[in-house]
Amino acid sequence: MRVLLVKPPSNTHFVMPPIGLGYIASYLKKKVEDIEVHFLDCLRDGINHQKFADHIRELKPDVVGITAFSVEVDSAIRCCQVAKSVASKIVTVIGGPHATFMPEEILSNEQVDFIFRNEAEIAFAEFIEELKDSRRFERVSNIGYKVDGRIQLNPVQLPQELDDLPFPDYEFMGLYPKTYKMKHYPSAPILTSRGCPFPCTYCSGGKLSGKKVRSRSPQNIINEIKLLKKNNNIKEFEIWDDNFTLNRKRTDDFCDFLLKEKINLPWWCPNGLRVETLDEPLIKKMKEAGLYAIAIGVESGSEKIQKDMKKNLDFEKVREVVTLGNKYRIRMEGFFILGYPTETREDILKTIKMSKGLPLKRASILLFQPLIGSEIYDTLKKEGRLEGLDMHNAEYSNPTILPQGFNDLAELKKLHKRAILEFYLRPKVLPGFILENLSRDQLKHIWAMIKKYLFSR
Repeated sequence: MRVLLVKPPSNTHFVMPPIGLGYIASYLKKKVEDIEVHFLDCLRDGINHQKFADHIRELKPDVVGITAFSVEVDSAIRCCQVAKSVASKIVTVIGGPHATFMPEEILSNEQVDFIFRNEAEIAFAEFIEELKDSRRFERVSNIGYKVDGRIQLNPVQLPQELDDLPFPDYEFMGLYPKTYKMKHYPSAPILTSRGCPFPCTYCSGGKLSGKKVRSRSPQNIINEIKLLKKNNNIKEFEIWDDNFTLNRKRTDDFCDFLLKEKINLPWWCPNGLRVETLDEPLIKKMKEAGLYAIAIGVESGSEKIQKDMKKNLDFEKVREVVTLGNKYRIRMEGFFILGYPTETREDILKTIKMSKGLPLKRASILLFQPLIGSEIYDTLKKEGRLEGLDMHNAEYSNPTILPQGFNDLAELKKLHKRAILEFYLRPKVLPGFILENLSRDQLKHIWAMIKKYLFSR
């Protein structure tokens, strides 16, 4: 059986390895006999739907599996339509966050045969086995499909022993461009744990990967890094976890292994660590083990919005952690959200002031989007504030929800541009940012962001 795993065409500037597809590929190769697994990242490789059709004709897959965020779903469905137009017998599958939270919406399209919810490594292999044999899909976890015109959603099961999963297949995915945040290249993302116990209202991570945190052992992570260093010649790695430092002992042990095994690779945490889990001994140890950058999720400089978001950060702790990072020459970045539904202009001005007041070297300042699966999405839906909203086109560069303290979205957009420019156009930030981003791929990435965040209407 021939399976094609796909990242669909998109106009987003975030070109990152779809690590979920890498896990699925490696698990299929390990568990399923007589299978060919192929990969196509249309975003990275500049493949539109017409060229996608050419790939389908050339490869002749039996199954096309597509991963998609909400903004990519229309494109993913179109890929299914293209595949069916080339050969109607092709089995089409969509997975990812949108399929997890809106399975009926996707399955209502006749060109989509199946969806997968949550994490699909084990379930997708079960599915392929059933597809080859008895086709008793009621035995497959996490799957959604149609039976006699009705939609059937099977129970979700999440992998509990992450050490039992084979490493993502990076040979399968290939190299990705150097982004504006990377210091060295090539780089590889590593996922060391899954799940999030925190109640942040703007995030759907806890529903997507569960409230229970499931972790890989430090030795298992080190083995993956060694393999990447040997086979892929990586020059750094990125820890993509939502909660890498939540288990203090595991983080300590991981750093000990890095030093003991003489891995000698720089690494960073780009996904937003919780400041409550960081202190000077841990930051110092991570630095000794090769850490060069940390991103922290601050989100808002308003205590009121912190409470509304259920983030509830102690601002003194935030400042302490950023200051400690600078002390140990770690590049510190802050994540900020503007336009939360209960926000006023004064709240946003507090966030802008905080972003500049903290000794940060980078800031990711995004406009709020009501992510499907988040608590605030459900609240806004109950209040009738999502009517007419097209989540398939909801970008972090364009506001979609009018906060209670605003009269029009244009005002919010102006504040967003102001926040970005005021942070970066400072002597203590801009020169260092420029010097770290001189490669062709980095400049291309930055220009795409400038056009989207500063020049779009």
